[in-house]
Amino acid sequence: MQKPSTCARPPWPQLLGCALAVTLTACGGGGGGGADTSSPASATTLSGTAVDGYLQGARVLLDVNGNGLADAGEPTATTDANGRYRLDYSTLSSPIAGMRVVVTGGVDTDTGNAFTGMLTARADGAQAGQLVSPLTSLVDALVAEGFSLDAARLKVAAALGLSVADLATDPVAALASQPALYTRQAALQRAVQLLASAEQGGASAHEARERVLRQLATVIVAQSSPATVGELVARANLSQASAGRELADAVEEALNEALRSQGGRASAKASLKAMDQIRVEMESSRDYSLGRAATRLDERNGGSAYSALAGRGGKAEAINTFTRRAGTATTVSQPASTAGRLLASNCFQCHGTGGVGGFDRIRGSDAAEVRDYLRKPARSDIMAAHAQGYTSAQLDAIIAYLKQ
Repeated sequence: MQKPSTCARPPWPQLLGCALAVTLTACGGGGGGGADTSSPASATTLSGTAVDGYLQGARVLLDVNGNGLADAGEPTATTDANGRYRLDYSTLSSPIAGMRVVVTGGVDTDTGNAFTGMLTARADGAQAGQLVSPLTSLVDALVAEGFSLDAARLKVAAALGLSVADLATDPVAALASQPALYTRQAALQRAVQLLASAEQGGASAHEARERVLRQLATVIVAQSSPATVGELVARANLSQASAGRELADAVEEALNEALRSQGGRASAKASLKAMDQIRVEMESSRDYSLGRAATRLDERNGGSAYSALAGRGGKAEAINTFTRRAGTATTVSQPASTAGRLLASNCFQCHGTGGVGGFDRIRGSDAAEVRDYLRKPARSDIMAAHAQGYTSAQLDAIIAYLKQ
């Protein structure tokens, strides 16, 4: 979900953009079947795992021509609930070693949120166990700059104080023994997504992400000693590098504290979801202050948990707060007419709900102003651009449903 209108406005325009952005993400599929992990790998099968948290229902693409996009004839597959994929490339006549594996879409099972980023890796000689993660995306960025795969792995591992073996290690599976591997990759992915949003301008999301990773690759090449994700991000020649570092540091701190807490993994998931809400708030408002984004969420949801989680003090109680919320089921009563429910189905995850609750938290207000954006030029306002994706009748259906 990228670049809805500013948070100073009422939530309805923001909710519309959120629904459209997530709907488009969900529709980005492609050919190929699910990740069938029951049958053995064949000589023309590439298998592995896509992980930020495990990505379920994500598209895995073997990018034969290297343009990062799904083109006709390029093999695809879909990940299962544990992020596993099995990709059949029997239609190709050329070796796949060195080709890009690109993962997009799906749901991050650690947060329950749609995955709006992109992960990449380079296929190597092993046909099984091909991990695609935030760290392999950094390796891929160095390969794109001319490094061999082995040299790129050495560079990335050295820059982050890791071993080459760590780059191929599933961070979720290794959470108990190597928690830093998980927290580091989570921080890296959030920083890349934030920076790509800031860099996008008139470029596509894909182009903005490539620019961010190229800049991080430049930093890694020049790096002479191990650094944190935040330190690497801060050295990148990017407009919001300082904000990226602030976010990366806050994510690592929050996750480390959560994993040490009594709630453990459950608390880490709840805290990561809250940090994602803060990141989306920064992107949506185009205000790249972590503190101000957290404050706005607290004002909308009550309390001070977001500010405490993003700040230096009070993290333990904030983590407990988000853990309790994550463990509370919300029963939502549907109104008499549900005609516009599907069109509005993703709204409840974003502005006006803080990621908790559901339609009951956003129904009943005046949503009619979203229709005003159809009368504005698409370039005049980000919400005007979003609104052009709906017909007037579709907007009316959304409005009618949410106003009940």
